[in-house]
Amino acid sequence: MVRNHKDYEPVISTAFKKEYTEGLNIYEMPKYGIKGFLNRTQLKLNRSPQFLNNVILKEQPSVIHGHFALDSYRLLSVSRRNKIPLIVNFYGYDVMRLPKEFGWKTRYNRLKAQAAHYIAGSEDMKNNLTEMGFPEERIEVIKLGLDMDNISFRPKQKAGLNLMMVGRMVEKKGYEYALKAVSILKQKNYPVHIDLYGDGSLKPFLKDLCKALDIEDIVTFNGNTPNRTIITELYHHDILLIPSVQAEDGDREGIPQTIVEGMASGIPVIGSYHAGIPELVINGETGLLVKERDELEIAHSIIKLYKNPELVKRIIRKAKVLVKQEHCIHKMVSKTESLYNRVIQNGDNYYTGGEMITQKRQVQ
Repeated sequence: MVRNHKDYEPVISTAFKKEYTEGLNIYEMPKYGIKGFLNRTQLKLNRSPQFLNNVILKEQPSVIHGHFALDSYRLLSVSRRNKIPLIVNFYGYDVMRLPKEFGWKTRYNRLKAQAAHYIAGSEDMKNNLTEMGFPEERIEVIKLGLDMDNISFRPKQKAGLNLMMVGRMVEKKGYEYALKAVSILKQKNYPVHIDLYGDGSLKPFLKDLCKALDIEDIVTFNGNTPNRTIITELYHHDILLIPSVQAEDGDREGIPQTIVEGMASGIPVIGSYHAGIPELVINGETGLLVKERDELEIAHSIIKLYKNPELVKRIIRKAKVLVKQEHCIHKMVSKTESLYNRVIQNGDNYYTGGEMITQKRQVQ
């Protein structure tokens, strides 16, 4: 979304610069020497890194857009001291898991009291924040945007059994249940294969599970994969699986961006009744939904798509329409900039903090 702003010029500050930030006005936290040590220490202590204060003094931003509650909390004092309103953008783990960790209940109370506004990635997430005590009137639902011009729609005429999953190999992604579903299909002699794209702490467990289920020959671990490659692979596979679950530590999804990209590309999606997924994957209309941790239902849904080309064609068409309505990048940018305008107009009423700096552009 940062690259698509119209009325605002983004200035990014980050502890660790990513490879996909080329061409952006970005400031990275010092890594070495005394400055590096000082800033890393402040970060670990959940305090405002000194380098960010320097960026604020230089750039004089109009509003600060903090991504994730943890980083937003770290910057409360800097933004409050400089009288710049903070918007806190929640994503998932910082709604369900982080608040349960030691010391974060008190810190979240400060966020509730001092931030100007909050962004939730789904209606489900907004409800969770409201239940936690965040003021509903200051929560805006702005979903992850997708530039529809950069992804071509190639609707499938039928679904084969060349499956794919994308994401970090952590509990909430539900990899375990997808693999068990694949095992069921293999036992029924379906010619199934699944590609897994991602890496993470559960990878050794998942490999052992494949061995135990005797499905090593039909599962490919592709590791971390660039997003542009994932987009290409969406066209080369038949069904995208997103069987997410709530993890034991409370971690859960918002609306995974992979679903948005998949539905925009024309691949049928099987998701789960989890978090914000049903807001986009409407069972039988824009995709199929299964209960969490239910490998048998996943297997049945795969077979259902495999045997029903007309169902596949129907849900793909409706999925594209809904994605365009709910996740078009231009609509999301417009909603975000409208929020910036409201927050800036009421800036004197807020205590502030944050992470991503966004500066008003002079419009001719």
